[in-house]
Amino acid sequence: MKEKKYFHAIKLVSENCTGCTKCVRVCPTQALRIRNGKVQLDDDKCIDCGKCVVACKFDAIHTCADSLEIIDKFKYKLAIISTSYAGQFRESVGYMTAKKALLTVGFDEVAEESMITETMSKIVREYIKKTDIRPIISSNCPAVVRLIQVRFPSLLQNVFHVEAPMSVLSVYYRKKICEEHNLQENEVGIFLIVPCVSQVTAVHQPQGTYKNLEDGAISVQDVYNHIIPNINKIVESDLQCDTYPKGLSWAISGAEAEEVNDGTLKTLAVSGIENVNDVLIKIENQRLEKFDYVVMNSCTNGCVGGVLNIENPFVATSRIRRLLRSAEHKNFHDEYFLKMYEQGKFDVLPLKPRSIMKLDEDIKTALVKMKKLKEIMDELPGLDCSACGNPTCQSLAEDIVNGEATINDCVVLLRKSIKE
Repeated sequence: MKEKKYFHAIKLVSENCTGCTKCVRVCPTQALRIRNGKVQLDDDKCIDCGKCVVACKFDAIHTCADSLEIIDKFKYKLAIISTSYAGQFRESVGYMTAKKALLTVGFDEVAEESMITETMSKIVREYIKKTDIRPIISSNCPAVVRLIQVRFPSLLQNVFHVEAPMSVLSVYYRKKICEEHNLQENEVGIFLIVPCVSQVTAVHQPQGTYKNLEDGAISVQDVYNHIIPNINKIVESDLQCDTYPKGLSWAISGAEAEEVNDGTLKTLAVSGIENVNDVLIKIENQRLEKFDYVVMNSCTNGCVGGVLNIENPFVATSRIRRLLRSAEHKNFHDEYFLKMYEQGKFDVLPLKPRSIMKLDEDIKTALVKMKKLKEIMDELPGLDCSACGNPTCQSLAEDIVNGEATINDCVVLLRKSIKE
């Protein structure tokens, strides 16, 4: 068994798997296989997009976010909520109450991604001005960054090499809390309240960062289930909590691209992993007109479509749009963060590709395998029916060459052989 190199925020429950192959067919990186009637995961290929979680109707694929109980390990606990959090609560509850509710489950302070989205838009514009690379691809969606590492390594230079908004806030708040409360860094727990599994993975195995900036990632679902039973008491409480609703638009597909565009840039927004994959192919093959900045979300409709959310993404989008219409503009230490960016405080290390297509480390052996691969492909029917447990005939041929499957796994050829 191969040693695991990557952390993944999904867990396979083999006893629940029926071998239906639905998850195999929706995986954008062909990371899943059905072997002996049970699902298996290729650790190198998985990007934690969560498509398999949605596709599985038999509870055979679970999400693995951190539990709310882990915050008890720290003296001071900060929650940083995703922009999608606001759309999960009905209007009778309200965004302010939903934020204050986090103070009742153990957090000492609440910050929000929306505090810094406007500043991040300015940072993106500055970044674009300083480079000739086009397009710059937003790094805000960890699943998209991992997809580029796995399938489009030539585009890694295009990725925006600056920390994501919530990580920028983590740097700021850890220093601030330590100074104000006279605490050591390891006594302060910073937790992200996230809408998707890729952000859980990004916290536990960050790509390109110097160190882990957060102490955990808790799902919106988990938080919601803890606070909703007592929400009426929170509405009537005198807890104080400031809020920055103007920046919530980043939860919705297209908003980040619009906000970055100051009228001089050409921007594009894409959501849904299939559409993301299609646009990345066009960019790599230079079959797309020139854009300055491309924002990609693996979840349909943006972060409101994350698998760890509670609410339907279209309902959540409607709620956030209503909040935006009545939101007042607030500036959150704009100049401070711009200065930190100019000093390189939010730069990340260069991203490295994930090599998943090698047939063998030895070139001669790889050439022999390539010839064998072509012979097997000529023999296979090319239907991509997934009945063998592989997503495509090409992937089955690769598995056969690598000794992980046999030609008899092809149901079509097996039936033909029995008939003959």
